[in-house]
Amino acid sequence: MTPEQLKASILQRAMEGKLVPQNPNDEPASELLKRIKAEKEKLISEGKIKRDKKETEIFRGDDGKHYEKFADGSIKEFKHNIPKGWAIVYLPDICALEDGSIKRGPFGSSITKSMFVPKGEHTYKVYEQGNAIRKTIDYGDYWLKESDYIRLKNFSIKAGDILISCAGTIGEIFQIPSNYYNGVINQALLKLTLNSDIIDSQYFKWMFTSLINTLKEHSIGSAIKNLASIKFLKYEVPMLLPPLAEQQRIVEVIESALEKVDEYAESYNQLQKLDKIFPDKLKKSILQYAMQGKLVEQDPNDEPVEVLLEKIRAEKQKLFEEGKIKKKDLKISIVSQGDDNSYYEEVPNTWQLFKLKNLLQLDNGTKQQNERLIYWDVKTLRGIKDAEFKEKGNKVHSKDTVILVDGENSGELFIIPHDGYMGSTFKKIHYLEAGSKKYIDLYIDSKKELLKNSKTGSAIPHLNKTLFKELIVALPPIQEQKRISSKITQIFSQINRLI
Repeated sequence: MTPEQLKASILQRAMEGKLVPQNPNDEPASELLKRIKAEKEKLISEGKIKRDKKETEIFRGDDGKHYEKFADGSIKEFKHNIPKGWAIVYLPDICALEDGSIKRGPFGSSITKSMFVPKGEHTYKVYEQGNAIRKTIDYGDYWLKESDYIRLKNFSIKAGDILISCAGTIGEIFQIPSNYYNGVINQALLKLTLNSDIIDSQYFKWMFTSLINTLKEHSIGSAIKNLASIKFLKYEVPMLLPPLAEQQRIVEVIESALEKVDEYAESYNQLQKLDKIFPDKLKKSILQYAMQGKLVEQDPNDEPVEVLLEKIRAEKQKLFEEGKIKKKDLKISIVSQGDDNSYYEEVPNTWQLFKLKNLLQLDNGTKQQNERLIYWDVKTLRGIKDAEFKEKGNKVHSKDTVILVDGENSGELFIIPHDGYMGSTFKKIHYLEAGSKKYIDLYIDSKKELLKNSKTGSAIPHLNKTLFKELIVALPPIQEQKRISSKITQIFSQINRLI
C-alpha cells in the first residue's frame, strides 16, 4: 500500500465513524442541527438572511432509515450507514448563518490588471489560487485601492475563513489566520465561513480532503479542470457529521496517524528507490561476474581462443584488402600487463585479453537510396515515437547492433528490429568475428555507465571513442562465450519477471 493509499484509507475510516469509538455522552449532531435550524428561522423572520429555496429536510423514518425530502415533496432514501450520534448534512448546514458564507470568486472581468496598485497603507490584497495551494497569505503581490475593494466587498475575507482552490489544482484548502491582510478572493477561489458551533475547522479540512476525488470526477473544463458549480457543492455532496466532541477526537487521531504515515512514506520511498535500482545493479554484478570467467565453468575441450584470434586476423586482412581499414590496423596486440606491470584482469588461463578496437569496427552502414525503409532514430527504437519512413540513408539490417555516439546516453546499444536506415546519432558495430557478437554486446553493456560518464564535448556530448576503443575485453573460447551469453539471457529474463 502506498502512503497516499494509506492516508486515504485512514480518512475513509474516519469519515465512516470507524476511527474512534462513539461516546454515548456526546451531544448528537442532530441536536446541534435542531438548534442551528431554530436560530436560522429566527434570522429569516427578522429579515437578516434569506431562505434557501433549494433547502431540503433530512429525517429518520419509522423504519429507522434516513430520507431526504425535497421542496417539490419528493423523497429519496439515503443509503449511507450512519454511525450513532451522527447526522447527514450538506455544505450550507455547516456554514455560518450569514449571507455570503459560501462564496465563489467574482467573474474574471471584475478584477483586471489595470486595477492593481503597489502595496501601500490603504491597499487590499487579491487572494488567488497560489495562497490555497501554498497555505500562506504572503503568496502573490496583487493589491487593490480602497474604492475597488469596497466595490468587491462581497468577496472579502476574514480570519477563520476557508479558501479552496477551484481551477487546475482542485481542492487545496487554506484557513485564513488572524494576522491576515484585508482583501478579496479572485475567480479561482471558493470562500467558506464555517459555523464553529457545529463543525470544527480542522475536522472540515480532513472531511473535505476525503471528498476530493468526488469533486474531481465532477470537475468541468477540458484543458484546465475547474471545481464544479457551487450548486453541485451545496446540494449534491452529502456529508456525515459526527458530534462536535467526536470531531475533535477524530482530528487528534488523524493527525497522530498521519505522523506515522509520514514515517512510513520515508521507508516506502526508500524501498521504492531500491526496487528501482536493484535490478540494474544486480544485472551489472552478474555481467561483471561473467566477464571474470566466474559465471560458467570452463571446458578443456573448447576450441582454444587462438583459433578465434586467427579468424579475427583473417577478417582484418579482408577489410584491409577492401580498403576499409589501414595497414596499421592489421596488428592485433594481446594485452598482458599495464604500464604499472599489474594485470588488467584476473581471468581463466584459457582466456585472452584484447583491446576492443581489435574485435570490432564502427561504421556508417551502407549508403542506400530509392528504397522506402523505416528510419531508426533513438525515440523510434525506444518505442516512444511512431516510425517514420525515408527513401534513402545509411542502411542497417535486422539484428544489427548500433551504438549511440551522440547525446546524453552515448554508449548505449540497440538491436535493429527490421531493415531500415540508421539515425545520424548512431554507428553500426561491425564484429571482426561474428560468433562473438552477443558476448561483446554484453561486455559493452557492462561498461555503459563508464561510457556515459566519460563523454566528450560540451554543447552536444559524444561517445569517447578513444576510451571505447582502448577498453580491455577478456575473451573466452567461442563455445564458452555462447554458454555465458545463454546463461546471462536466462538470468536477466528471470530478473525482469520479478520487476
